[in-house]
Amino acid sequence: MVDAPPRLEVDAPPSWQDVEELMAHLCATGRSFTTVTSVENSISQYEPGGRLLLETGTGTRWVAVGDVQACWETFERLGIIRRGDLLEPGRCSAFMFALFAQVQGVTGEAELLLLPGRS
Repeated sequence: MVDAPPRLEVDAPPSWQDVEELMAHLCATGRSFTTVTSVENSISQYEPGGRLLLETGTGTRWVAVGDVQACWETFERLGIIRRGDLLEPGRCSAFMFALFAQVQGVTGEAELLLLPGRS
């Protein structure tokens, strides 16, 4: 688990801004994290609003920040999410799931994530 940047509003539900801050934090620190498809993953470049460069044990891949945002919006709409819910856009569900699991306030386990106040 990666130490996320501190949140100012502790009681506020996680937001897209929290995801953006986490992506910037992961890139700035170079901290690695695990997904179901790769033990070591990191964000080596991050262009806010544009794209990020995801490095995995098998190579690198550019991921559109708009795709991450679309997946986050799906999570917000559903309040609960499984990795299979994140297949589109971008076909990068393992990364999306692992990223969202690190957002402060998101809870869950290996197969399911929840936003606060949802069941």
